[in-house]
Amino acid sequence: IMRINITMNEELVKKIDEVASKMYVSRSAYVAFAVSQKIQADRMLDNLPELAQTMKSAVEFEQAKQVE
Repeated sequence: IMRINITMNEELVKKIDEVASKMYVSRSAYVAFAVSQKIQADRMLDNLPELAQTMKSAVEFEQAKQVE
């Protein structure tokens, strides 16, 4: 675990604190969770073109099987 310091807008910190409180976690735990979720979402978006191509190929393969 590494400790970091970040600067944020006061309103954003208030919103973070509200959500963290509702989840019964610390501000730090919530921010770490939110950042990890954002990274995971970004990775999924990075893979979308490859996934779309794979799905297109699968559909074309199934359509070709039906023509035979």
